[in-house]
Amino acid sequence: MSWLLALGSFTVFVLLVGHLVVALVFIIPTWRICTRAGFSGALSLFHLVPVIGLFIVMGILAFSTWPAGESGPRR
Repeated sequence: MSWLLALGSFTVFVLLVGHLVVALVFIIPTWRICTRAGFSGALSLFHLVPVIGLFIVMGILAFSTWPAGESGPRR
């Protein structure tokens, strides 16, 4: 029965490491997007919050006014 507990612990560890790897893949480009938009790059660290971090960052970027201004239609 102890093998079942070990399997559960291993699964949690793999999920945690997998989440951190995916979060790092998202943090790097989001940091650049945030700084170009005029926000603090640290806003991209919300990707470390499991499940809802991505939605928090994308919601802020989508629905707030950008301090650096939005680009208008190109002529």
